[in-house]
Amino acid sequence: MLPAIAGLSEIMYICLSSLNAEMKRNYLKILLPPVLTILLFILTIFYIIIPRYQESIMNGKREMIKELTNSAWSILSKYENDEKEGLYSREEAQATAASRIQYLRYGEDNKDYFWITDMRPFMVMHPFREDLNGKDLTDFKDPHGKRLFVEFVETVKKSGHGYVDYMWQWKDDSLHIVPKLSYVRLFEPWGWVIGTGIYIEDVQKEINALTRRLLWISIGITLLIALLLLYISNQSLNIEKKRLLAENELQESRERYKALVEAATEGLIMLSDGKISFSNAVIGKITGFEDRELQNRPFTELVSPKNNKDIISAFSQGIIKEGQFELSIMKKNGSSTDVAVTSSVALFYGKQVNILIVKDISIDRLQGYSNIDYHKLISTLNLGFFKARIDNAGKFIYANETALNILGFSSFKDLSEVNIIRFLTDSNDLKNLRKSLVNEGFVKNKIISIQRKNNEQAIVSLSMVVLNENPGDYVICDGIMEDITGKEKETEEMRKVISYLKSDRMLMEQPAVNYSQKAVFGAMDITIGEAAELMEKNHTDALLVGTENGAVMGIVTGTDLRRRVLPLNLNAGNPLYMIMTAPVHYGSHGIMAGEALSVCEKKQIGHLVIRDETTGNNVIFSVNSFYRRLTENSGFLNASVRQASGYKEMQTAFGMMREMVRSLIRNDASPQHITRITSSFSDTVTQRIIELAVSEAGPPPVPFAFICMGSEGRREESLITDQDNAILYEDPAPGSEQETAQYFLRLGEKICDALHATGYSYCKGNIMAKNPQWNQPVTKWLQYFAGWINMPEPQNLLDAMIFFDFRTVYGDEKFADEIRRNIRFLIEKQNVFLFHLAHNTYNTKVQQITLGESTDLKACLSHIVMFARTYALQHAVEATNTTERLLMLKEKRVLAENLTDEIIYVYQFLMKLRLKNQVHLADGHFPVSNILQTKGMSEVEFSHLKKAISQLTVYQNKIALDFRLKSVH
Repeated sequence: MLPAIAGLSEIMYICLSSLNAEMKRNYLKILLPPVLTILLFILTIFYIIIPRYQESIMNGKREMIKELTNSAWSILSKYENDEKEGLYSREEAQATAASRIQYLRYGEDNKDYFWITDMRPFMVMHPFREDLNGKDLTDFKDPHGKRLFVEFVETVKKSGHGYVDYMWQWKDDSLHIVPKLSYVRLFEPWGWVIGTGIYIEDVQKEINALTRRLLWISIGITLLIALLLLYISNQSLNIEKKRLLAENELQESRERYKALVEAATEGLIMLSDGKISFSNAVIGKITGFEDRELQNRPFTELVSPKNNKDIISAFSQGIIKEGQFELSIMKKNGSSTDVAVTSSVALFYGKQVNILIVKDISIDRLQGYSNIDYHKLISTLNLGFFKARIDNAGKFIYANETALNILGFSSFKDLSEVNIIRFLTDSNDLKNLRKSLVNEGFVKNKIISIQRKNNEQAIVSLSMVVLNENPGDYVICDGIMEDITGKEKETEEMRKVISYLKSDRMLMEQPAVNYSQKAVFGAMDITIGEAAELMEKNHTDALLVGTENGAVMGIVTGTDLRRRVLPLNLNAGNPLYMIMTAPVHYGSHGIMAGEALSVCEKKQIGHLVIRDETTGNNVIFSVNSFYRRLTENSGFLNASVRQASGYKEMQTAFGMMREMVRSLIRNDASPQHITRITSSFSDTVTQRIIELAVSEAGPPPVPFAFICMGSEGRREESLITDQDNAILYEDPAPGSEQETAQYFLRLGEKICDALHATGYSYCKGNIMAKNPQWNQPVTKWLQYFAGWINMPEPQNLLDAMIFFDFRTVYGDEKFADEIRRNIRFLIEKQNVFLFHLAHNTYNTKVQQITLGESTDLKACLSHIVMFARTYALQHAVEATNTTERLLMLKEKRVLAENLTDEIIYVYQFLMKLRLKNQVHLADGHFPVSNILQTKGMSEVEFSHLKKAISQLTVYQNKIALDFRLKSVH
């Protein structure tokens, strides 16, 4: 125990020796409780546990010799009974019993024994001291003088049994005398005393062994705890040192930050609950107020009443929204001054505050413009703006959000740590850029390939202007970048489509004016910013620049705005003529579309002005607009499919159709037009595949029809529609059922496999003509529909969502007509089916979303699809397309005109958003899905989406009222 205590003392001394008085007190508070715990643990072991265990061992030994003596006593009792029964005489019984007990042994070495005396006392039997047998033991004493045998007799006389301790030889070794404890018991019938004993030395050995084990265990535990204490103390010391260091650094940081804030050239204000809690010296210079006069002053008192209502309202809020503002603020002398304010929101001690950066722009106002105009223009044109140092170790100094997105970064902090050379796929581009910047001072519309953060390649158009006066050693420049990856792809797609369309004389020989728009004029002296607003107002991407007398001097396009403003170091207040293209290229009034397209390709221009010499009116032919009009005519793709001799050609046409549709979606084509193209193409592909499959399999044994269901059946295919199809055939003649079924199953497999190879993936639910369940004679199909209608169970209602939107793609229409007639008959007879269908529509949960969450657009659309399907089945509307169903229901006056128009608008809005999202995912090389991430949406876009989704519950309530479902839950 003492070494452990000494060890603890040494550890405490080591821990405390290097500390000052205050830290020693803190450490004593940490160390003292566990040290006292260890001491208490040690004392408990040695003063409670070990003594209790010693006592327990002795009690166990006492109990053992007592039970052993009782066992030997029972032997005497047995022979005494034999004596009574006359089996032995007393002498024989006693002699036999004594001999039996003489050889009883137990113990570790089998040398523990029993002895017998009588009450005189004379030794009756002793196995190891035969010299005592038959002798008088009255005067026999142990080395301490105790007459032990007399003690045995006295003990049994008192209580019949008991314990006696004395000194005796060690087992059979008469020379080794040790302490012994014996238990004796009187055998009264014969007057004998029988006993046995244990050596105290044996018990002490066990106790000593236990004590040694406990001692080592306690020392080990003590040392382990001591080491842990040493480690904890050392860690606490390090933490305390770091805390002190952090406090010092924090104090230094505060001083540095305070100095930095005070030295800033721009004003800085912190607002808490709309009141000024801090302002730097620059604010005092701008306003004329002293710091103490601004403290706790509402910022609204500084906002001049001359500002417009929106500005006054924005700065009246408790938390001013983030953004840039231009406003007038009041000075102490009562005058006002114009400032640019950048507002951001931060957390200060768990509370939201506003940080306002204030810049005096009254000087800029005298020059006629502010820097915010330029940033607005950059933002409007979706260009990446940056400042960077251009050399091998160069890095970005600033980048706006668009630039971050183009480069694949989410924060400027991450971008600022990466060398610019990492983004260039060709290292020579950096040398060429630097050379041009040093020699010419700018780079204009340089097309280069870059590698984004995720290692994807992109193509950007780069323009830069040198800022520093002596760019010999290093070059610092402002620049803009435009991601033209998608445009390059679209250009390639346009070339492909035009190469197909040039052979179509009917399209290419239409007058170019049919694909042109009325020219919009702008005066030469209007500003660039005003021109941008004028183009946006008239929904045009080109503006003719002219004089007051109407003479056309040049043209400005959206591309000019994007690519000429920054390289010329211009801003929104500069005159428009500085960026116009001159001279303007003209075409005659009678020029055909194909000729106009050729002129534009040859001269590498995007717009051609067509002038009517007789009236003097001008229109503008746009290559992109013409391209959009051309792609709307998908007949050439369908024609190529009809002439295809193999599946490979159809696969190529499928890819072209997808690219064409993606281009149309990017150009805001209506969802109705998109789905018309995809459905028409899908039908043409399916029909041609069936023709090829029938030619391979041989003539069908009976007439049949190939039907499609689900979104295909409704003609509402998106970019990820899979197969949902089936085969219906005429009931075969008796005896030919199996052969007919095998033929159509083989045919179904060929068709589905070919569709999959073309690009239409297999149905995950296996609802295809290659599945025997959905390749059946008409009679079986009639049974299917009867079962679904007569037993509207959950699975049947689920099947109804797919199979009830069917139409014939190939074959005899009579089979589909027969099924439709049967459906009408069954529904009239079994109205409960419509009730359950309406109930299912009403109870399908509408997702409630907040900005930043994701939503399943297909699930949103399904609410309207189910709504239209339920009413269509109720009123025998045979159309399957959702919009057509709604229009027919409006004609039948089932739905009110206003409600129908609203539902169609919401449906088209969600469908358009779904298609745009799929194109966005495809362009970003993400898996195409129906899940829309709202994180990247603007507040306006999200509010439209949320409003559209909220209307879905209105339509559910409508169907609940019409079918009286309000009491059904």
